[in-house]
Parts: sequence; structure tokens; C-alpha cells
Amino acid sequence: MRVAILNPMFGKDFTKSARWFARSRGRVQRHPDYLAYCAGAVEKAGHELLFVDNQAKNLPSEEFIPELKRFKPDLVVCQTSTPSIYADIESARMFKAATGAMSVFVGSHSSAVPEEVLQDAEGAVDACAVGEFDYTIRDLANGVSLKDCAGLALWNDGSIMRTAEREYIEDLDEMAFPAWHHLNIYDYRDGAKLYPFLTAITGRGCRYRCSYCQIPQVMNGHRYRTRSVENVVDEMAYNLKQFPDLKEIMFEDDTLTMRVARDRLIALCEEIIRRDLPLSWSANARVDLNDLETLKLMKRSGCRMLCVGFEFGDQEILNNTKKGTTVEQMYTFAENAARARLRIHGCFMFGGPGETVETAKKTIKMAEELPIDTAQFTGVVAYPGTSYYKWAKEAGVLTQNNWRNWVDADYEQQGTVSLPALSQDQISGLVDEGLRRFYLRPRQMVRMAFNIRDLADMKAKIHGLRSFISYFSSGRRKTFVGFTGNN
Repeated sequence: MRVAILNPMFGKDFTKSARWFARSRGRVQRHPDYLAYCAGAVEKAGHELLFVDNQAKNLPSEEFIPELKRFKPDLVVCQTSTPSIYADIESARMFKAATGAMSVFVGSHSSAVPEEVLQDAEGAVDACAVGEFDYTIRDLANGVSLKDCAGLALWNDGSIMRTAEREYIEDLDEMAFPAWHHLNIYDYRDGAKLYPFLTAITGRGCRYRCSYCQIPQVMNGHRYRTRSVENVVDEMAYNLKQFPDLKEIMFEDDTLTMRVARDRLIALCEEIIRRDLPLSWSANARVDLNDLETLKLMKRSGCRMLCVGFEFGDQEILNNTKKGTTVEQMYTFAENAARARLRIHGCFMFGGPGETVETAKKTIKMAEELPIDTAQFTGVVAYPGTSYYKWAKEAGVLTQNNWRNWVDADYEQQGTVSLPALSQDQISGLVDEGLRRFYLRPRQMVRMAFNIRDLADMKAKIHGLRSFISYFSSGRRKTFVGFTGNN
């Protein structure tokens, strides 16, 4: 079968692959990693593949139609996200009109609310994949009918039905490596990472229950299923062979460093050291990784940076979002990571249940105090399928009722909740205030300048700096009137 796997464009520089679907203020563009593993599975099964990330190229769907028609697909698979869903439907409508191919949606939004998506699509989409979709798409390419294929929601005689539940993939080593050779790795930039970089997923699922985190709740589940360390490092070597200029691998597991997987993390570091690959790596991490010796081992194995969910500077808000960490752990972790000479990208949020101006100020103050290198601030977004979304609806604090409004007119994140003690506008202002106070410190500017490693890294940093300056000079920055002096 001829299969087209696509990531349709929504808005300029929008990203559907990050945990927060939006055009980031640093104009980060993330690799469509789950889509790439799916593409690898389809190609491994022997099918002809067209895999294009239209979003990374900022290529509108109507301009892509001629290329799609030349390929003559039998099956068109489209990545979706919450803010882009209506645009994704219109892209699917264009693709179906141009090719007549079967149309299937994948991604966390269409997995969370497939019936609603199918109703809105009015025939432009034949089915939505629910949960992990790699083998669902492979089975369809192999000729399994929609009704007989597990893991789908589809129209059946005028009503929507669900097929058998798609079981989670247990042997992840059997999966093909992601089909990066179809994409241009230079389309992806992130000022916190070396350039060019690629992402990899060494395991799926997360045992933690953070209320706002969508992927475990609607896609991969809460049990951490892992690949062997040999298979993971094989992928690193394979990527380096394909792309000799590759500088870094970002492990995009929900959390590679979780406590129950610590022995595997150590084994992974030791295998990377044994292979002596000329690659840096980064990963998502939790602050309960406070073992200095493990952090030092990670550094020796090539770990350069950890993306860390500090989230909130107030313990009550951490508890209310079921984060499962403490403020004390955050300071201990950051200090140990600095001692191990690991760079830290901190993630901070506003808008947890019970959040107030005062608790939000604690978060910004903590971000300024921690010895970290880069940071991002965001309002907690209520994505469908999460317990946070359910809470927001039941509590009457959800302010949006149209998925397009999950981002603003410039495709940048905007608030989705207005809390009793913290309004939607205040949350937006706090995001910009956090960025301003964190980055516009002389000490922070010097730290970032000294962290530049080579010309390619400098270009990536300049891209981020220009985007940052462009945002703050555009007049789109929201003002938060709540800080005075150094408070």
C-alpha cells in the first residue's frame, strides 16, 4: 500500500509535538517523534511511504496538494493537536478530495475525543486512532479493514463505533527506528539544545499521575515499558551514521530518570560510554533524581542537558496537581546537577488548582534562585482527556469552549482557565513576567554566552534570541502588574 504520513501545517512556527501545543516564544520546532516511529513501522512492513512534516516547513496544505497527488496514496495519516484540530480537518478534507484515499487521524487530541472529531469532520476523516497508533496504522496498511482493526473509532451505518481496544506494545525492541531519513533534520531548532539534534523515545508510559499531562492519560498509559539499552544505543549509532553532522539526541520519554528505572538509566549510561559515540544527549528528568553519583555518571556518558519539570514553587499547588515532588527536592536536585556540570532547562507553570498571585510569585522567585541555564514558563493548559481538564470543567473555571481558542490569534499559548484567585489574563501576564525576570538578568546572559560550544550551537542560540526579542518588541507581551522591586 502507498501510505502518506503527514503533519499538516496550522500556523507559522506552530508545533504539535511539544507537550504544550503552540507557537513557542523562542520559536522552537520539535520533531514529530511518535509520527516518525509510526512511519518506521509502516516502512518496515514493506509499504511505500511519503512522510512529510508540513508544519516544520511552514508549508500550507493547499500548496502540498500537487506533491500528494503525484504520490497517489491509498492511506493518508494526519497528526492532530487540540488547537489545530479544525485546521487538521480542513487539511484532511482537501487531501481526500485530491486523492480519494482513506483518511485516519492520530495524536492525543483525536485519541481523547475521537467521536467529537469524527462528527466535526463530517466524512473528511474515516477513522481516529485511539491510544498508541504505530501498529494500528501498520495493520491498516497491511490491508486490515477499518472494522476489524483494533484501536479505532469510525463511522458505521450512521453511528460511531469503536473497535477492540489496541493493546500497548510490550516488546518495543521489535519496533523500527524512526524514519528520520524522510525529513530534514535542519528544520528543527531549540535554543536549549545543540544543533542539529534528533529526538528518541526509549520507553513509553509514565507511572506518575500529574493531572495536566496528556500523553500518559490518553496515549501511552501509566506503566513504563522500556526498550533494551542496547537497542537504544543502536538507534543513536544508526542516527549518527545517517546524519554525520548530528550533535545531540534528546530522549523524549516522559521521564527517563524515574526512580523505578534507575538501574536501567545507569546501564544506559554505561552502554553509551562503552560504545564511545561522539554524541551528546539530553533527557526529560524529575527532581527526585537527587543522586550525585548517578548525575556524574550521566555527565561522563555524554549527558549535556536535562529538561526538568519543576513546575510550581508552592508545595500545596504541587500536591493539588499530583506532581509527587517537593520544593526541597527541587533545590537539592538543581544544586547536585550543577555540581555534576549538567545544564538544566527548567519548566515552570501557573494555574494549578488553588493557585494565587502569591503562590505564582513563589514559582518565579524559585526560577530566579535555582542554578539553572534556561527556562520556560506556561499557563497550565486544560487538554481533553486529562484529569485537569475534567477538574476545570466541573469547577467552572474553564474559559474556552472552542478548540481553536486554546491558542491566540498569533498561535501562541493563551489561558484556558480563570481561577478564583488568579484570572486568565493574570496567568498570561505571569508567563511573560517570568520570562523577562529570568532571562533579562546580566548573570543569566553571561551564563548562556559561556555555554555556546561551536558555530552551529551559536546559530541556534541566535535564532532563539532573535525570536525572544521579536516577541517582546512586538507589543504582544502581556503585562503583569504585581511585582515591585525585587519581590
